[in-house]
Amino acid sequence: MVEPKDEKLIRSLNQLIEEHGIKTVIQGLASHCQKEADFLKKDRSTDLANNWQKAGESLQAIIDSWGT
Repeated sequence: MVEPKDEKLIRSLNQLIEEHGIKTVIQGLASHCQKEADFLKKDRSTDLANNWQKAGESLQAIIDSWGT
């Protein structure tokens, strides 16, 4: 039987969190969102770029709220 994609994704995320820590995983996701936004802005896909940027900023806000 094939594993549903969401279960596979959750298992992969849990493994990343276990190996690297939740803060590192969220920082990586925030960084990826910002890079995607920058790329899309160059491609003039501004609405989509804004969505990626907002996602990255929201993830970064989570990290910032935790402090150091």
